[in-house]
Amino acid sequence: MLPAPNPRFPTALVARRDLELLQLALRAHLHQPAIALWRATEFVMLRDVAFGMPVLDLGCGTGEVARVVLGSHTPVDGLEYLAREAGVALASGVYRSVVRADATRAPLRAGAYATVYSQSVLEHIPDDLGAIREAARTLAPGGRLVFTVPAPAFAARVRAGPGGQAALDALNARLGHHHYRSLDEWCSVLGGVGLRVIASDGHLPAATQRAWQRLDALLVRRAGGRRVLDWFRAAQRRKLIPKNVWVALWTALLWRPFHRAVDDPGGYLIVAQKRA
Repeated sequence: MLPAPNPRFPTALVARRDLELLQLALRAHLHQPAIALWRATEFVMLRDVAFGMPVLDLGCGTGEVARVVLGSHTPVDGLEYLAREAGVALASGVYRSVVRADATRAPLRAGAYATVYSQSVLEHIPDDLGAIREAARTLAPGGRLVFTVPAPAFAARVRAGPGGQAALDALNARLGHHHYRSLDEWCSVLGGVGLRVIASDGHLPAATQRAWQRLDALLVRRAGGRRVLDWFRAAQRRKLIPKNVWVALWTALLWRPFHRAVDDPGGYLIVAQKRA
């Protein structure tokens, strides 16, 4: 029997103030405030999205993001390619099960999920269209695919800065980004696998991306033979700085660049529904 895609319930982000969303992102990425800044802009977009159950978290990582977004939903299953992260996710208590597999060849039952959720994952998959086909296959009729991805504007902003195309190539190599598809392209791709885009929104405004780029560049610099972010990670592991103090500090530093209107979106939130 196929799971009913309704009713749908709000995420655990619903009714959270923007300040709280930034703090939640920082807690999920304690040693990486640059990622937290980006993630917080996605949380703003996800705040009002409702998810049917069961949910598949495609590219679940360690489960820290799903803990924040889907803490109000059950059951949630994870799909993750990296063995170490899949192991951490399974032990996290966030998921009913975690499958370690390639998203383009997922050993999952057709029509098993009311929602497939993927946050900043598809741009890292060389065959992202294969992953989309698999996501569509695992959705029940009327089910929804909810995902976030960087937009072409993200790449254009990097290319327009110091270093031009070479800087973008280097960033793509480090971040593992393979694609920057336009919204029109996504609509076409999704339509080809029986999914209709029913909602879209933008995140990562230009001013926020500039702040992210500066912070990201700082964190990957080396000091004493180690990257700055590695020093941050070590400080967290040794509990040298109380977590609440750390979060409060970065909240104060990142609030202004985070709390900006989305003018030209550097990323998309897309909700696509499977035809019944």
